Amino acid sequence: MGIDAARRGDKPAAQVLLRQVVAADPRNELAWMWLASAVDSIDERRTCLENALRINPNNTRAREALDRLQPGGETSPRRFRPARQRGTGGTSSGPSTATVLVGVVVAVAIIVALIFAVVSSQQPRILPNNELAVALTQSQTPTTDPDTFTFTPSPFMIIVTADITLPPTFTPTFTPTASATPPPSITPVPLSAFIMLYTSLEAGESSLSLYQAAGDGNGEQEMAQGVRDMVYDPSGQKIAFVRDVTTTDADGNEQTSAELFIAPADNPGAAQQITEFGSTISRPTWAPNGIQLAFVSDFDGDEDIWTITDDGENIIKLTENEAIDRDPTWSPDGTQIVYVSDMTSPGLTRLFSMAADGQNPQQLSNLGGNTYHPRFSPDGRRLTFVNDSGGDGDIYIADAQGQSSLLLTVDDNGAEDRSPAFTPDSNWVGFVSNREDDRFQVYVVNLRGDMRTRLTNSERDDQSLDFRPDLVFRLRQN
Repeated sequence: MGIDAARRGDKPAAQVLLRQVVAADPRNELAWMWLASAVDSIDERRTCLENALRINPNNTRAREALDRLQPGGETSPRRFRPARQRGTGGTSSGPSTATVLVGVVVAVAIIVALIFAVVSSQQPRILPNNELAVALTQSQTPTTDPDTFTFTPSPFMIIVTADITLPPTFTPTFTPTASATPPPSITPVPLSAFIMLYTSLEAGESSLSLYQAAGDGNGEQEMAQGVRDMVYDPSGQKIAFVRDVTTTDADGNEQTSAELFIAPADNPGAAQQITEFGSTISRPTWAPNGIQLAFVSDFDGDEDIWTITDDGENIIKLTENEAIDRDPTWSPDGTQIVYVSDMTSPGLTRLFSMAADGQNPQQLSNLGGNTYHPRFSPDGRRLTFVNDSGGDGDIYIADAQGQSSLLLTVDDNGAEDRSPAFTPDSNWVGFVSNREDDRFQVYVVNLRGDMRTRLTNSERDDQSLDFRPDLVFRLRQN
């Protein structure tokens, strides 16, 4: 049963069953070989292959695979600052303020001279305007015959005191400059506000069951059986998942294969099968339009990435090579698909991206070991993925180009961490781990890696999870 599960791509079931076989029969060379193909950890894979070689030193397939597991910067671009331009100064050609004042003084002097000409022959008097006083000072002149009188002006001084009404001077009232209003801080959303789906394997069972719970793990309920690799569509109203299908050929022979299904998120029992590949299918991911999906199949002999619409039509093969291509995740803007491949390092998968039509594949990272299970954050700013370069699977985050990676699951004492998925607000990463006991359970960790919470606590082994997209966060991000 374990070998059959491995052949049809049901790795979680294959791992459980094959481990039971090798525990009962440690000399079972074939079981060790199939277990090596089903495990995710490079360290576990190496151990399985070494055990097969101890049993049969002439096992060339184990030797070649073990050899492939043996271990095998970019200068920052120069930055140029534009030369700072010097300003050109200019001098004003207009009259200066001092010149204007001199002109005013001259004009006033002319006016005073005219007043002098008018009043010089008259006796001094006080003007009716009590705000204007004229003081005259002159020497006494003798009485003179008017007929022989010759006018000689006497020196005098005019003192003018006037209350000149000037335009009002307004003292400016201080008006504080308005400072920029900071955007309102967003209150962190509790995990209980989210909804998650996860698959789990009951002890003694060979197929997974689908469960739903709140984002904090409360309110668990079983939704369906025989379901794996489930994923929400962008609206949160539909899910895609993989299920085994058994058919009978014309000769009456039964054949079991993994096929792709679509179902309402709240009613997985109403699922519709949309593929008939008769081979293995795994890891579906939705395009942002909620119509297309990408998935993995070995229909033509090796694992490649395909696309299909949710009505089962428009099937297109995106990757065409001899390498392993798996674990696609569609970017939220729909322009690219990130996946893992061993095209540049046979036996070890690296992070790659390609256009949504399969063109222009590019390697994004070169971490040691295997990289697998990449997922985009809902806001499109980050990627999360698993890497086993430390000897066990660990959860990382990086920017959307796969750079500046950060290890989130530190100090886990060799635990296996798998199947990461972002929460709808892009602030947490959920994952499955056996860090606290022998059972794989669901946890979340923040983006700094310093806050971690366990969400499930059952006697089962959890396998994968996904959070239901939330329209409020999608609108906020846009």
